[in-house]
Amino acid sequence: MEQLDLNQIRTFVKLVQAGSFTKAAEVLHQPKSRVSRRLAALERDLGIQLVYRTTRQFQLTDAGRAYYERSRGLVEGLESLSAELSEEIADVSGWLRITASDDLGVLHLPDILAEFSKQHPRVRYEVLLSQAYVDLVKESIDVAVRIGVLKDSSLRVKKVSTLKSILVASPGFLERYRQAEELDNISTLPFLSLGSQAKLELWRVSDGKKMTFKIEPVFLANNPNMVLQMALQGRGIGLVPEFIAAEHIRSGRLLHIHRGLRGQEIPVSLVSPEQKEVSLKTKKFMDFAAKRLKEKFEQF
Repeated sequence: MEQLDLNQIRTFVKLVQAGSFTKAAEVLHQPKSRVSRRLAALERDLGIQLVYRTTRQFQLTDAGRAYYERSRGLVEGLESLSAELSEEIADVSGWLRITASDDLGVLHLPDILAEFSKQHPRVRYEVLLSQAYVDLVKESIDVAVRIGVLKDSSLRVKKVSTLKSILVASPGFLERYRQAEELDNISTLPFLSLGSQAKLELWRVSDGKKMTFKIEPVFLANNPNMVLQMALQGRGIGLVPEFIAAEHIRSGRLLHIHRGLRGQEIPVSLVSPEQKEVSLKTKKFMDFAAKRLKEKFEQF
């Protein structure tokens, strides 16, 4: 028993899983004769018969079945540990192509990339920021930060968090429009709109009930940062993502109004093309960025 060889035990486990000596030899990348010799050596060292051999197949003995059940976990556990250790010390290098919306990208990606670079200094980055949809395969993108419900099923998806939108206005605007403090007056106030819309849909934080208001926008934009900038100028009320307004609220340049209401929560995900084999640097970056983005979104 003191001379037991782990290679013999692994060969026995792979033989049982493969179902034949020929298939086990293919899995182990060894000659069939070596598989047979290692099994015989294991039986000799144990002093028990593990399998009944026939010309083309084998059958487990009762002792062989029991030994397989106990040794399988040992072999699989060691293989998993070896794979994890190999991945940890593997060299992570080369170009990583990332895309994200310009508002989220500018605000959060620099810190994430800088921190990731401390762990993996040989990785280089190309970042494409756009409010428009970017074809990941066509543009050879490794990782995308996507905001919204994903309709493309040909993506590997890692859910990060949810984006919450809030109503904001400048202190100067609220001085001029004191009626803004009353929710019923929202339809009569200057509104800064993301896209062309005639109604505003909000959800009560307390019970999730949906509320709809008619609005007459005085300003339209296709970028939430533009809406935010106009709100900072005191031009109206805007419904903007909480993460881009947070710093201005902390500084007092914007006020979060009607705190009991939120825009519809929208999922934030990290995705990669399913058609592409996931490289080690992509996998590590997705795991790292998912954790950091989750922390950033949940701090509000």
